[in-house]
Amino acid sequence: MEILVTENAGTQVEPLIRNRSNITLEFTDDFVMPVARYDDKVVLKKLYEKGQELKGTLISSARLKGDSWTVSSDRFDITRVQGNALSQYAEGSYAFEGTDEAATFKKDYEDALVKAEEERQAAIARAAAEKAERIAAFRKFLTGTWTASGPMMRNGGVHTGRDGRATAGLEMTFPEGDEATGVVPMTLYVQDNPVDSVPVNAGFTVSDDGKSVKIRARSNTHKALNIYMNEVWTMGEDGVLQAGGRDRWTIQMEKDGEATAAKKAAVEKITAHDNALRELATKHSAGMAPSRFRDMRMNQNTYTNVILEATPREGARVFGAGEYDEDSNIALTAIHAGVLKEGEAGVVKITYRRYKDRPYIQGTTANGVTSERFTDYGRYSIELVEKLK
Repeated sequence: MEILVTENAGTQVEPLIRNRSNITLEFTDDFVMPVARYDDKVVLKKLYEKGQELKGTLISSARLKGDSWTVSSDRFDITRVQGNALSQYAEGSYAFEGTDEAATFKKDYEDALVKAEEERQAAIARAAAEKAERIAAFRKFLTGTWTASGPMMRNGGVHTGRDGRATAGLEMTFPEGDEATGVVPMTLYVQDNPVDSVPVNAGFTVSDDGKSVKIRARSNTHKALNIYMNEVWTMGEDGVLQAGGRDRWTIQMEKDGEATAAKKAAVEKITAHDNALRELATKHSAGMAPSRFRDMRMNQNTYTNVILEATPREGARVFGAGEYDEDSNIALTAIHAGVLKEGEAGVVKITYRRYKDRPYIQGTTANGVTSERFTDYGRYSIELVEKLK
């Protein structure tokens, strides 16, 4: 530092000495600036060499504080120095730009990026293949016809229809394939009468882990069972189909097993039974019997043939003996009269007569059925035309 000018800008009592000086700085190390980084390698650009000088000017101020002086820099004009000393970089971690070593750094880095991307893509492909394999394995497990082996449960209890007796069954057939999504035909049916059913198409999606399938069908109302299937149902390897919303629904499913065979046999039996009834009805020009005599709306002194299945509803009643009141349940009346046994079916002839008097007709116990007395002008009688074999 070479002082060029000195002046006292203060007083003799409180001096303020200002100096203007020439400054010369010498680099004791090479100064460099990084221009590229490749992971732990860096390419450097040399800014200054060791021994190179920088020149500038300095204006400083000095104030007397007791027995000592306080010096401050008011202005320092010199070229701004950027970068770092070369000694701050570890040997082997750098190269200078434009050198073969710097080109090697870049090539090695780019090769590593390409390799990393190849490995990443390979990992993605492996994951996709493993996922497809899991889904294909679960699809193979699903392929076939799944049938309810028990009744549908709702919140831990057996779900029944409005009659309090009909229970719901479900059947679905998954097609062959290895796609994660698709359409599965479903059938909602009454377990005791699987012919009474409603078909529904549902979309399915196999989970990525290949352990479960989600199924969603449109809303539908069954004739005997009021079931809404617009919720998402899930089934795993245990075959339990379940949905959880406001209510908790579960149903145990079985693939290509006894449940499927039993349902098929029941459908065939009921269909054969219904066909035989239709043939019998055609043979005798018979319609279907209503629940009670009053629902037949017959004219006085007339008769008609009807198809009747002797399966009376719970709580059914019979009034009379030999001749019966219009409020009598027809199926239970047929049993009481000995025309049909419970569970049998056939064509019966029902005759309606109206009398001038209305004496009491006493009830009796016959064929396991106890009838009640009644009094009315109109009376019905029932006799067998032909029993279904």
